[in-house]
Amino acid sequence: MAGVDFDFSDVDNFFEQGESEVKEVEGKVGKEAVDYAVQHGSYQNRTGTLRKSNRYSVSDEGLELKNDAKSPEGYNYASNVESKGYEVLSGAALFAEKRLKEEIE
Repeated sequence: MAGVDFDFSDVDNFFEQGESEVKEVEGKVGKEAVDYAVQHGSYQNRTGTLRKSNRYSVSDEGLELKNDAKSPEGYNYASNVESKGYEVLSGAALFAEKRLKEEIE
C-alpha cells in the first residue's frame, strides 16, 4: 500500500502572515481608540494627566487599552474618575471593539 506525501511547508507562513495582519489592524485600532479617548473624555482636564496616560498594546492575546495615571495616593486615577460617571477609557474600549469587528470581518 502506497502512502501519500503532503507538503505543508507553506501553511506556517500563511498563519504567520495572517497573525501579523491581525496585529497590524489591532495596532491601528488601538491608536484610533486612544485618540477617541482623548477627544471624548467627559471629565475636566485640569492637569492633562488622564488624557496623556491613555495607552494601548498589542500582544498574542489581543489589543489592550489602559490608562496608567496614578493619584498622589497611588490608586488608579482613571477608574476612580470613571466610577464617578465620567468617560475616560470605557467608551474608547467600546469604540475599539466596534472598529475591530469592522476591520476583521
